Parts: sequence; C-alpha cells; structure tokens
Amino acid sequence: MTAAIASAVASGDARPLFAVLCRFSGLPGPRPNDGLALAVGRSLAEAGASADPIVAKLCSVDERSAPAGTVMEYLPIVGAFCQAARYDAGAHRELALADMRNLAEDPRHAVRDAVMRALLEMSRAAGDELVVSLGQWTDGYLSAAVALATLANRSWLDRMKSPQPLLTRFDEAFSLAEAAPRADQRSQGFRTLVRALSETPAVVMARFPVDAIAWLESRAATENIDLRGAVEALVIRARALGHRIGALEGVEQQLDSSAKPRRDPKTYVGPTRQRGARRR
Repeated sequence: MTAAIASAVASGDARPLFAVLCRFSGLPGPRPNDGLALAVGRSLAEAGASADPIVAKLCSVDERSAPAGTVMEYLPIVGAFCQAARYDAGAHRELALADMRNLAEDPRHAVRDAVMRALLEMSRAAGDELVVSLGQWTDGYLSAAVALATLANRSWLDRMKSPQPLLTRFDEAFSLAEAAPRADQRSQGFRTLVRALSETPAVVMARFPVDAIAWLESRAATENIDLRGAVEALVIRARALGHRIGALEGVEQQLDSSAKPRRDPKTYVGPTRQRGARRR
C-alpha cells in the first residue's frame, strides 16, 4: 500500500492505487475498511500538495462510476477520510470541510455514512470549533442531515461544553426544511432531513434536556405538515428513551394549539376524487 501511494503521488496515475484499495476495501459488504481509509488519508495528507490530484480523483468518483453496493464505492469513502486527515493536519481546513460537504450531498447512503465517521474522527481534536464550522452544511438537505446525525452521536455529544452551537445547527436545518419548495418536498434530500429531525434531537435531549426541549417547543407550532409529523414522532421517541412525560407537555401543547381545526362532521362530505359520473 505504501508503494502504491508513493507511485500514485509521483506519477499522477491513480489506477494501480485504486485497484489495491478496492482489493482490501471490505466491499461489497456491511463494513468498509475504515482503518485502511484513515491510514491512506493520513499518508496522503503527509504528502502535502503533491497528493492533491489523487485526493481530488477519490472524491470525484460519482454514482455512475461507482454505483451503490459495488466495490468501487470504497473510493469516495477513502476520499472522505482523506479530507478528514487534511483537516486534522491543519492544512486548508476550510477547503477540506467544503470538499467533505460535497460528499455529504452524495445520494449513496454508504458514502454519507463514511462522511459521518470521518467527521467523528475530526471531532476528537476539533470539538466545539467543528460544531460551529458545520453551519456551512445546513444549507443543503443531505449535508444538513449528515451534520445532525453526526452531532447527535453520543461520543461527540458527551464532549460538548455548550448546547448553543449544536441547537443553532438544528435550528438552521429546521428552517431549511420549513422553507422547502413543494417540488423539493418529494426529493431524497428533503425526506432524509425530515427523518433526521424526527430522530436526532431525542438523543440530544439526553445530554442537554432543558435546552433541547425548549428548542423543540419553539418549533412545534410549525405549519409544515412533514415537520409536524417529525415533531410528533420525536415526542414518541423521546418518551421511549425515558424522558419524563411532564417535560414534553409544552411541546404537545404547542402542537395542539397550532393544529388546524378539524372539519365540521355535519358539512364534511369526504373525499371528492372520483365522485363524478363514470365515463363510458
């Protein structure tokens, strides 16, 4: 592997390196070889600017070249860990984070999961600084979902000193979904983000219960049907995780008071679709 990396950096021909990476990728399978991806990322980070073309090629392997579920999917996974290693090395952090954000918008689930694991590696040293930097990710549906899911990881949550930067990211993501055009509401990204908003805050409540519940209460009166469903699912999930019923009463009250009035059963005639005369 060391020889393949050195040859790729020196010649600019990444094909032999990519072949070796795919051979030891662990794919197709449930667990890609993250240890190898991280080691390769660190080696390329140590190589400096001379490795830039190789890292760029890894990160640009799209769904057409590497369909989901194939061994080639490992290459952008390695790309994510390369960017994490560059961020940790302190060189061009903003550029590394921007390139990772592009990978977080990838339609392939395995690639987005790899970005989450790479972010967790970065969080060990960066901590709260990285929480603030992820504000750059909450203007895209999939990247916002990746950021929320990673921030809600207990290994990162337990190291956070303050809930405010974290809740600001949740607020930005909620606003993004709330303002989504109707056309976007059928997209993979929107659905993924709404699902993240229905799950991840419940984990945050275990670490910052007062602040997280206050944030949720401030958002429970949304008129967006999908987000209202997410809040309702979140209340159920929070209770299942052991949160006291009384602590969530304010959220439920906001949901009830902001709900649209039900139709009058005396005048409601039911669905009108296909109620006309049949065509002959």
